[in-house]
Amino acid sequence: LTLSQPKVLENMNGVYTISNSIHSKPFNTDYSSYENVEYFDVYSPPITSKYGEVYWTMMPEVPLDESIVKRFNGKVMAIVGYETDQVFRTPAGDKSVPITWAYNHHYIAYLKGNLSELRQATPEEAHKFGHQQGSMVWHTFMQDN
Repeated sequence: LTLSQPKVLENMNGVYTISNSIHSKPFNTDYSSYENVEYFDVYSPPITSKYGEVYWTMMPEVPLDESIVKRFNGKVMAIVGYETDQVFRTPAGDKSVPITWAYNHHYIAYLKGNLSELRQATPEEAHKFGHQQGSMVWHTFMQDN
């Protein structure tokens, strides 16, 4: 985990455009223009694949660093941006994987609080969340207890 508040915080992947914004004013995706912006990195377990293989599966839960969890326990954390990168972890630091080596356009991450649970929605629940009737999707729900 890296927690940092640099003086100049640039977007990892450049300028973002939201094409279907319903707001009269476009959403500002220059994350450094927000006050008190911080960021932290979260790494999944390593993924290994061969040329032509498809890796599309629900991965094990990856907990946030305990310092983040403690800091926001019982509080709201406003997330103004979310970026992903595929990297090789090396002794010299992270190296981005060339997009021609590992094309990733189905990446989804779920973030939940301690009063919620992540589970597969029933087909009826999925339809209520805007998915096609009968879809098997994951969704965050408030815990029953």
